[in-house]
Amino acid sequence: MDIMLTSLAEALRFGLDPFMLLIILAGVVWGSAAGALPGITSVIAIGVMVPFTFGLSPVYAVAFLVAINVGASFGNSIPAILVGLPGTPSAVLTAIDGYTLHRKGQTGLAMGVTFYASVVGQFFSIFLFLLMVVPLSGLTYVFLSPEMFALYFLGITAIISITSENIVKGLISAAFGLLIAMVGRDPTTAVSRYDFGIAELRGGIETSAAVVGLLAVSELFRSMRQSFDWDKLSTKFDATFPPLRELWKITPAVGIGTLIGGVIGAIPGVSGTASAVISYQQSKLWSKRPEEYGKGSVEGIAANESAQNASQAGEMVPTFGLGIPSGGAMVILLGALLIHGFVPGPMMIREAPELLYACVAGLLGATVLLALIGWPISKALVYLVRLDRTMVLVGALGLTMLGIYTINRSVLEVFLMLGFGVVGYFMLRYGYSVAGASLAAVLGAGMENNLRSGLLLQDNSVWQFVSRPWTAGILLLALAFLAYGTVTTVRTARRAAAARAEAVQRLRDIGQAQ
Repeated sequence: MDIMLTSLAEALRFGLDPFMLLIILAGVVWGSAAGALPGITSVIAIGVMVPFTFGLSPVYAVAFLVAINVGASFGNSIPAILVGLPGTPSAVLTAIDGYTLHRKGQTGLAMGVTFYASVVGQFFSIFLFLLMVVPLSGLTYVFLSPEMFALYFLGITAIISITSENIVKGLISAAFGLLIAMVGRDPTTAVSRYDFGIAELRGGIETSAAVVGLLAVSELFRSMRQSFDWDKLSTKFDATFPPLRELWKITPAVGIGTLIGGVIGAIPGVSGTASAVISYQQSKLWSKRPEEYGKGSVEGIAANESAQNASQAGEMVPTFGLGIPSGGAMVILLGALLIHGFVPGPMMIREAPELLYACVAGLLGATVLLALIGWPISKALVYLVRLDRTMVLVGALGLTMLGIYTINRSVLEVFLMLGFGVVGYFMLRYGYSVAGASLAAVLGAGMENNLRSGLLLQDNSVWQFVSRPWTAGILLLALAFLAYGTVTTVRTARRAAAARAEAVQRLRDIGQAQ
């Protein structure tokens, strides 16, 4: 409790810093604007800005990136309501109910509910974040190299098991990421490996180039192939803020969404999309008007938006507390912390608590700013949605290239980023896990180092290494995730085979009828 109260007090102190406020404001505005553009996900919004944070102190960098994530989660509802095209997958259900209200001429109601649910869900999730992340600092005294290796292994297996439809493809993705991490000098012998004789690769592949390429640039390439008729969008509609009594009616749905989003979002590998869907379903079960869901339900919008915004804080629990990111945006945030010289996990909370304070300051500051200026921003973003997306995507790609180049003034890293972007695009297209590959690339060096140092700690005895209580428990959990992924893969394959057989039978029936 003392650590939690200290974190809140320090976060408030950080928030009174004028430059910190400016940084958070910039993050909220950029995140909201990026989220309002279909195809520009939070991963892209954060990935584009990561290279520019290396000139900042880690405290400001963390607050800035966290504020971007908050803003993007808020902004993605704008295109969902206006054109039925969600900015991110987690806003799909908002698109169904919000776009229906928009077509009925109730745009102001839909946008007002979204604003209210987003701010309330984000605010109360901050306290859930502290309640869950602070106890993890107590693991500092029992987590040595074997336990850290097990945690890294758990993070990789969790994300590929949950986000991959095919566990084999997920494992191949993770192996690819580990291969990226192995380029450079051996952590024990300092012997150079897999550098292909290129001097710039002897120190390893720049993590930011690999992660931004796989996660952000691949999404940009994929978005460039999509099209939308922007002429169909009209900015002439009523956007009057709804009466407070209307917002009070949806408060129970907001409460359900906040609780589910904050808790479910804290599970490694579970995204905000899953939190939003579960919250929507539970809200429908408790609602007095379940028949309205999917047909313009304000309760459905409230549950979905509060959950996806609350999940932003929830996703930071395993990221900061265990060093296990639960989604693409958190992988990039984890990579940024590692580049700044910090290893997220129980040790970081104890040894570098200022980063936890900065995270809370980013969450709290962004939420307060959204409460004050979120409604005017949302009305302004209506016009931003009409921008030519081709121009926006090309501009984002150019900004990303510039940012990567400024890190080490290396043209090679720019080409590596583009190369990983192409690889990531084809991984997305053929069902491989770019999140798994990116996370393995980020955690690979630490996992190898902890494995080797842990074996030395146990006199090279594998049994003593894996039989430590915490290590064994975490590794068993990782195996459980792999088993879950295997079962999911088998079920998906069976359903696909059944669908193909049914389609073939229908074709045969049609042929016989003719």
